[in-house]
Amino acid sequence: MKTRLALGVSLSFLLCALTGCDPAPPVKPTAPVQGTGAATEKPTKKKKLRIAVIPKGEAHEFWKSVRAGALQKGKELSTEDVEIEVTFKGPSEENNINEQANIVENFIADHYDGICLAPTDAVALRKPVDAAIAEKIPVVIFDSGLKDLKGVVSFVATDNYQGGQKGAELLAKAMGDKGNVILLRYMRGSASTDAREQGFLDEIKKHPNIKMLVDNKEAGASESGAKELSENLLQDNKDKVNGIFCSNQPTTSGMLTALIQSFPDVLKKVKFVGFDSGTNIADALEKGQMEAVVLQDPVTMGGMAVETMVHHLQGKKVKDNIPVAGAEARQDNLKKPEIQQLLRPVQAK
Repeated sequence: MKTRLALGVSLSFLLCALTGCDPAPPVKPTAPVQGTGAATEKPTKKKKLRIAVIPKGEAHEFWKSVRAGALQKGKELSTEDVEIEVTFKGPSEENNINEQANIVENFIADHYDGICLAPTDAVALRKPVDAAIAEKIPVVIFDSGLKDLKGVVSFVATDNYQGGQKGAELLAKAMGDKGNVILLRYMRGSASTDAREQGFLDEIKKHPNIKMLVDNKEAGASESGAKELSENLLQDNKDKVNGIFCSNQPTTSGMLTALIQSFPDVLKKVKFVGFDSGTNIADALEKGQMEAVVLQDPVTMGGMAVETMVHHLQGKKVKDNIPVAGAEARQDNLKKPEIQQLLRPVQAK
C-alpha cells in the first residue's frame, strides 16, 4: 500500500512538472471542535434592576448623606449577573408635596423595578404610593412614615418618637431640671418630625419645673425661614428662655445662625439641643456653643432602604419594620470615632 501511495504522489508531481501546474499543498489536520455551537452563542445579557430613591429634598446635608449610602449600596449589591442601578431624585424644596408626588408618578411611568420613598407628607403621598402598588411596583418607605403603611414592602427609619424623648432628657439635664424652653417645630404633616416633637413634649412634661415658652411655631422647610422665625422668637423671649430644642437639621441650623449672628448674649447662657447634624452644627457643638445633638445615621438609612428593596425583588423575605440606630453627640463623647462618623457623615456630591 505504501508503495502505491508513493508512486501516486510521484506521478502527480511528474505530471505537474510536464504541464506546468502547481502541486496541491499538503492538507493540515483540523483541530477538534470544543463543545457545540460555541462560535454562534451570544453572550448572556446582564440583568438590570432599576431602583428609584426619592428623598424629601436634595438641598440639605442629611439627604446628601442618604444619597451616598444609597448609591454605595447599589454598587455593593451589583454582581456579574445583575446590575443595581440607583436613581436619586427629590423635589427642590422639602415642602413641595406636589413635586414629590409628580416624581413618584414619573418613575411609575418609566416602569422602575422598585421605589424607595421618604414622604414629605404622611397623608398626601399615600395616593402616588397606591398608584405604584397598583402597577406592581413595590415601595419601601424610609425616614418618614405614611399614615397608613398598608401594601408597602417595609418601613426603614429611626425611632423618631424616642429621638424626641432623648432630646428632652438631654435638655432637661443640661438645664438642671428647671427653666423655660422654646421648641422650634419643622412642618406639621411630616411624620418623622411630628413624632420627634411629640416625643419631646411628652418627655418634658415629666419635669414639672420646666415650662414651655413656645411650642406651636413652625419654621418650614428652609434654613432661611427657620432663621427668620428664630430671630423673632428670640427677640420676644431673650430674657426668659433657658433652653431650646429643634427637631431637624434646617430648624437646628436656622436657630443656630440666628443665635450666633443676632443674639450672641443669649447663645452664651442658653442650653441648646438639636436634631440631625450638618457642618455648622458639628462645628458649633465642638466649640461648646451647643449642649448636644441627637443624631441619625443617614448613610446607613439610605443603604438599608436600597438593600431591603433589592432583597425583596430577589424573592428574599424582608422585615416589615427595620429600625436604624442613632446616637447622641455630647460634650463628653465628641472625640469617639463612632460619634464623629455620625456627626460628620460622608456626603455624595
